[in-house]
Amino acid sequence: MNSNLKVVFHVSDLSQISRMMSNVNNILKEDNTITINVVINGDAVTGFTKDKDLSLNPKATYFLCNNSLNANNIKKDNILDLTNVTPSGVYKLLNLQLEGFKYIKS
Repeated sequence: MNSNLKVVFHVSDLSQISRMMSNVNNILKEDNTITINVVINGDAVTGFTKDKDLSLNPKATYFLCNNSLNANNIKKDNILDLTNVTPSGVYKLLNLQLEGFKYIKS
């Protein structure tokens, strides 16, 4: 197992959420030492509100794009507990890749 491996999933469409969740779980089954971040932007942010029934894996870190939240009129107090807000999703993706995270588009 490669304990230095870091991956970032990019989710920008509602239809990609289920696949991303499966991919996160499958990677962690193979190696639970991998660092996983998920950046969510576009209309995909609408799938991460408290009224949705998502079982997010707590071993991954989830970032919602604030620009996308604003564009979709979603207040920060209405997002899922395991999520974090980043000012710009694409900027977060750029920085994570500069930090050595491997990019996977869900």
